[in-house]
Amino acid sequence: MIRKFVDREDELKILENAYKRGERLIIVYGRRRIGKTALLRKFLEGNRGIYFLCSQRGYEKDVERFSRTIGEAFGLPLRFEGFEDAFEFLKSQGKLAVVIDEFPYLIESYKPVVSVFQEIVDEILQDSEITLVLCGSSVGMMEREVLSYKSPLYGRADTIIKVRPFGFFDMVKWFGDDFERLVRLYGVTWGVPRYMEMFETGSDEEIIRNFFEPTSFLFNEARLLLGEELRNPTTYAQIIEAIALGKNRLSEIAQYAMMEAKDLPAYLRILSNLEIVRREVPITKKTAKRGIYTIEDEYFRFYYRFVSPHYEDIEGLNPEPAIEDFRKNFNTYLGTTFEKVAKEFLIRLNRAGMLPLRFTRIGKWWHKNEEIDLVAFDERGKKALFVEVKWKNLDQREARGILKDLKRKAGLVGLGEWGKHYGLVAKEIHGKETLREEGWLAWDLEDFREVLEKQKG
Repeated sequence: MIRKFVDREDELKILENAYKRGERLIIVYGRRRIGKTALLRKFLEGNRGIYFLCSQRGYEKDVERFSRTIGEAFGLPLRFEGFEDAFEFLKSQGKLAVVIDEFPYLIESYKPVVSVFQEIVDEILQDSEITLVLCGSSVGMMEREVLSYKSPLYGRADTIIKVRPFGFFDMVKWFGDDFERLVRLYGVTWGVPRYMEMFETGSDEEIIRNFFEPTSFLFNEARLLLGEELRNPTTYAQIIEAIALGKNRLSEIAQYAMMEAKDLPAYLRILSNLEIVRREVPITKKTAKRGIYTIEDEYFRFYYRFVSPHYEDIEGLNPEPAIEDFRKNFNTYLGTTFEKVAKEFLIRLNRAGMLPLRFTRIGKWWHKNEEIDLVAFDERGKKALFVEVKWKNLDQREARGILKDLKRKAGLVGLGEWGKHYGLVAKEIHGKETLREEGWLAWDLEDFREVLEKQKG
């Protein structure tokens, strides 16, 4: 399913404004399939510019191709010796945006190219009307070779845009406001545009077709992404799979991945930098020696929970065990997805002033065997919001029981005389109006729709 350019208004506006201001260097980066190229092409639709996609064929070939691209743009037979010569020519062509996509390919083929582009930015573009945009999908390489303190280009970018997946509520523009369907789609795509293009309904059959057939794009995508970013992708894959299967403490992860626990933090830091894994500590503790690890990226979480453990079976045309596991456990899996969605919902309510407090921090809380899904602090007003999240339909009695137990657990957090509010987010809550009259906060998917409509209005 091919869709038109959707959203990215903020990123597009940043690019437009930077170009109008005549900024010399813009860096755009983010994981593969996130929609960077679509964003940059949309930017060039309204501005005079050149788009060039680097290859993996070597520096000289790319200089030759870049010469040809410029020649076609200006209707001239051109051949440059290097990128410096090309930009010397472009400098004389007036106001222009030059987009160089997949810049890491160029770095891989010729490491000194970063110094070449430092000279271009410092010397050639100094008094020009050119805005140079360097873009890359290898997050690690862009941060290490272009943005880090050791890079020759360090500190030269006027604007840096890290393109991220769509948020849950942004997906409404793609799929409409059937929020139950959206939760399913969010739980397998993580708002990555290229993955979203492959879905319409989010049905079990559609998910099976896209993940559990060895010829499907998403069957190997996670492995390919790790292979492009990391030197030892197999080890990282084992770590992610361990966490996806519920092993979230260092000792458990190390045992599953057959590693020494002392070696694990270095790997986890890299996965955290790539925003695949996240370390969590209870919200009441700003630092904690024994945090837990979760999969932040829902595509990776789904893949390493349902696909990777059955990879050989699926590849060997025996997908039935994987499909059975998926059908049996997907709804439970979505419970964690819905916690992320509920957090995004509360942040949206908070920004709109639709809560009985203005929180500045939100996260989980746990101690021993007690856990609260979401806790939000208004530290200035000394108020707290405690919320349980349930991916299920609840009647009034069940909901009230959950809220009363939540109030009990909140007493264990130790906030003394702080004002406390208690809430519940579920798929559907029957009798939520009565609960609200009793002083509880209660929201379900119908409220998602109503809040979205109010904010549009």
